[in-house]
Amino acid sequence: MRSQTGWYWLAAGVLALGLNGAYQDCQLGWVHCLADRAAAVFEQASERGLRAVTMAELMLGRSPETLGRTDGFQKLQSKMVAQRVAQAQRQIAMAQARQQIAQARLQRKMDLVHMKMDKVRMLGIDRAHDCSGFSKVVVDLGDMPKIDLSNLPDIDLSGVPGVDQNSMSGSDGPI
Repeated sequence: MRSQTGWYWLAAGVLALGLNGAYQDCQLGWVHCLADRAAAVFEQASERGLRAVTMAELMLGRSPETLGRTDGFQKLQSKMVAQRVAQAQRQIAMAQARQQIAQARLQRKMDLVHMKMDKVRMLGIDRAHDCSGFSKVVVDLGDMPKIDLSNLPDIDLSGVPGVDQNSMSGSDGPI
């Protein structure tokens, strides 16, 4: 008999560990929905009961304050409100945790994409500048400010020997 009882306790422990693992992995969302629904039904029932008792007392000519019944209902209602607020705070905390996890996953994926893009960029540079025997240096200048060269004066180089005027005619700047 004791061995059977031991097996029952062992099975209950394994079941409890399994349920705890499922709860920690957020697989038991339906339990929260069920508890929320039960709390809402209980709250509605208590409000209806309070209204019915108040109406009956008014019809009989008694005030609720003289009977001392409102304190219990008010305490019950305030406890229900406090529980709903605590539950809403837990849901907000869970949503924030999910958001942080999603942001971390997105950042990890973006870092991986950047790393792959850098690798592709380096392969392109290696193929474009295949200068065997020379060391390769890559300089990333980032966003350089644009310099406006439109206000520079035109220079007449027609009198300088060795300067081809035809090659100068199509350029946009002095260089």
